[in-house]
Amino acid sequence: MFYTCQVMVKPARTPSNSIAPEVLRAALEILDDEGPDGFTVRAIAQEAGVAPMAIYNHFDGLNGVVEALWNEGFDLLRRAITFDTGAPGDDLTSAALGYRAFALSNRGLYTLMFMHRFRNFQPSPAAARMAAQAFGEIVLIVERAQGAGIFAGARARDAAQVVWAACHGYVALELLGINFAADPDETYALLLATLRDGFN
Repeated sequence: MFYTCQVMVKPARTPSNSIAPEVLRAALEILDDEGPDGFTVRAIAQEAGVAPMAIYNHFDGLNGVVEALWNEGFDLLRRAITFDTGAPGDDLTSAALGYRAFALSNRGLYTLMFMHRFRNFQPSPAAARMAAQAFGEIVLIVERAQGAGIFAGARARDAAQVVWAACHGYVALELLGINFAADPDETYALLLATLRDGFN
């Protein structure tokens, strides 16, 4: 009599040192493809090929994943809007263009950062500083622009807030598919020119 020996092969598991990057990659894919509605520990774990408990062990749950992506997003945004070429007017335009390019190229991250509030998520003081540093770059550009006669008479932080709000409003509508401009690029340039000239 012959017996068939069945060997049980355990599914391959992601090595421990690769779990965090894989989880963040999976989380971003879900945000890009499904938006915040599909953003759950179970869905992220399945996409990353890890056990749900691994997300709790490495990130202390869903909010830890959100904060990690928040930090990554604001670091990337800060880099995208940082310019100091000695021509502050041009730097302001470059920063605004960089802002829009970041949003359109990183829809999932931008949604997490600005367009959706996750239940029970409160950024840590360190994460809040990351966001403040990005805003600070706009303030610095405005301050340099004031030395060249742009935004004359306005408080730098107030002018920077107006610039940020206008850029965010434009790209948020774009991300939502609500842009009726014949040429979105030209219309964005018009917005920037209006902001610059409106303060003078």
